[in-house]
Amino acid sequence: MKDLLKLFSEKNIEKILLLGYKLFYCLAVFVICLFLIQLSRKTVKHFLMKQAANHKMPVDERKANTVYSIVSSIIKYLLYFIAICTILVELGVKESSLIAIAGAGSVAIGLGAQNVIQDMLDGFFILFEDHFGVGDIVEIQGKTGTVEAITMRTTKIRDASGAVHIFPNGSIGTITNYCKEYINAIVDIDVAYKENLEHVIAILKDEMEKTKEIEFILEIPQVVGVVALNNSAVTIRVVAKCLVKQNWAVERELRFRIKNRLDKENIEIPFPQRSIHIVKGER
Repeated sequence: MKDLLKLFSEKNIEKILLLGYKLFYCLAVFVICLFLIQLSRKTVKHFLMKQAANHKMPVDERKANTVYSIVSSIIKYLLYFIAICTILVELGVKESSLIAIAGAGSVAIGLGAQNVIQDMLDGFFILFEDHFGVGDIVEIQGKTGTVEAITMRTTKIRDASGAVHIFPNGSIGTITNYCKEYINAIVDIDVAYKENLEHVIAILKDEMEKTKEIEFILEIPQVVGVVALNNSAVTIRVVAKCLVKQNWAVERELRFRIKNRLDKENIEIPFPQRSIHIVKGER
């Protein structure tokens, strides 16, 4: 009886040790997978940034960040797949069974996850056709913000309030990119109807000639002319071609200069007014 109990306890100990070994092995594989993901991200980013800085590749820092975002996403999913297969083999699943599971999984993905595949394909088209990149300011589905990341499936942008919007690549649709080569700073100026418009436009053109020292402006701002006749003012538009992402700074500077110049020239910038006539009726 004692020998039987001894044998039984030894078998239990062996099972416990075997189970502990397998759990430790699975945990070790998972930890190594996470380490390799972090290492691959740093390696890929260092390589792309170095190539972009040395002009050894036809990409700039913006494109390098976009390529890094896509490649790191692919490497992450690939390493996760390898880790899962390694763990399943250790747990007793045969390699032939894994092949069968992979085949069935591919069929299931093809039938039930068409949106996922479409998202991935659109992600590659975004990269290779250079629709936009990490760091660009874009408008997607009515949301405007800076692109923070592009993965195989999704695009993440952060708007001016700090909110993050995540879009599946397959559902993005129309994209408005505010960071392609240049952007226009647009300033509308309201002047009173009593002012001589030709004189006002001449003053604005003269003031725009003095904006050459503004570093973000690419060309002398153009006074387009009258663009609206409002209830209490005539609207004149000024358009300045400037560097991407600098249009708001240029607009602020132009408004400051124009306001000071119009004050100096005693040109009235009107505000909404309404005349009220009181008629006294006879009793």
